[in-house]
Amino acid sequence: MKQILSLALIAVLFTACGQKQEAENTEAANVMTVSQLLEGPEQYIDKEITLEGTVTHVCKHGGRRIHITDLEPNVKIRIEAPENMPAFARELEGSDVVVTAILRETRIDAAYLDEWEAEVREGMERENHDHATPSATAEGEENEGHVEPQGLDAVNAKRAELKASGKPYLSNWYADAVSYKMKDGSVIPVAKEEPAEESAETEK
Repeated sequence: MKQILSLALIAVLFTACGQKQEAENTEAANVMTVSQLLEGPEQYIDKEITLEGTVTHVCKHGGRRIHITDLEPNVKIRIEAPENMPAFARELEGSDVVVTAILRETRIDAAYLDEWEAEVREGMERENHDHATPSATAEGEENEGHVEPQGLDAVNAKRAELKASGKPYLSNWYADAVSYKMKDGSVIPVAKEEPAEESAETEK
């Protein structure tokens, strides 16, 4: 009887190990690179996907977004952190991560570009008349830390890209994060709270 029970226990353990391995293999098979996703993103709009890549940028203002990139080729996508998710830590830059997220699409058409240009010009006018800080472009943090066109240069570059495409709109892809983990299994770094900025001028 003991021998039968031992054999049954071994069989259960083997089955459990096999199921775990199968689940891991299935999970690995469902993970895409950014390049693989962008080959046909339309089929994944508003659906849950799993991406792997290198974090090449973390938003400096609150850590609410990151860029994950295929270093070869240099293809990236923006990942947004929802309100119920802790901010991304600056220490993530340079790390390989696996992100589960919902793919979203922003369509950039002529009307979008007209609105973007109006916002940029309004910001330029405020800067010239009130010496205010220039307003953010419609791309927001997309330009932070990168040598990409900004302001009217960015608008004009998108207009040229839209015209060259021969389509009524351009698709801008990003994803809302559901969860993420370090690819090597290490502990996710915790975002540090930034100290409040002191006023540049003392009160008289």
